[in-house]
Amino acid sequence: MDIQDQIIRDTRSLLQQIPAACFPYNAQDCAPARKDSQVLLLKETAFELGGREKKSAAYTCVSSTPGIVGESKTLLYGPDLGQIRGPLSYARITFAETEEIGEDDRAYHICKDIDLIKYSVYPEGFMVRASSMEEREQVRVGKKAVKEGLSFARVGSLYINKYLEYPGVKAVQVLFITEESADILSLKRLAEKNKMITKALNKIMEKADKECSTCGLKEICDEVEGLRKLHFQNRKR
Repeated sequence: MDIQDQIIRDTRSLLQQIPAACFPYNAQDCAPARKDSQVLLLKETAFELGGREKKSAAYTCVSSTPGIVGESKTLLYGPDLGQIRGPLSYARITFAETEEIGEDDRAYHICKDIDLIKYSVYPEGFMVRASSMEEREQVRVGKKAVKEGLSFARVGSLYINKYLEYPGVKAVQVLFITEESADILSLKRLAEKNKMITKALNKIMEKADKECSTCGLKEICDEVEGLRKLHFQNRKR
């Protein structure tokens, strides 16, 4: 499956002018994990990322194209947790490379499953509030966690560890963006486009009989290579 490949390429292009710190995946040095979600009160919070007064974006891309993701690692664009002193705009983006999963209803369900993994990752002292409707995440980082050396490298390895547990996932990269000059609004637009691609794939798999001229997803099907072809192939079955 390669229908989200262009989102991956466009994301990397948007970030190419920002220096990135690269942290190879280390299964032995993940952030401490909780069994369930946590609540950090304001008095326990060092700072917030992606709060309502700041910009935020979050999305997951899945591809079976060999090598498009690269080795499993965390990429950080901007200051690390120990360097942040106040609220910042924020984005977390995940790229997952899988074994070939085809382009049918199985592919759709695998994409959804992989996207939902983020809701089962609970780093200690890193409280995530995600909105799938708005394609954004808000994070509260605890004072205690910062004092004890929590870093994006360790949080990223915890996420990667969880994604790699899913059958068929071969490599994962987690991107954290805290650089104030980053174009978060453009990343948000990519998040929305990525969501539309997934919706279009779902509609195709439902064998919707709508003509292209009357379908609300025509624009995204015309733009994304492979979607329209998949639509016509599916209607012939």
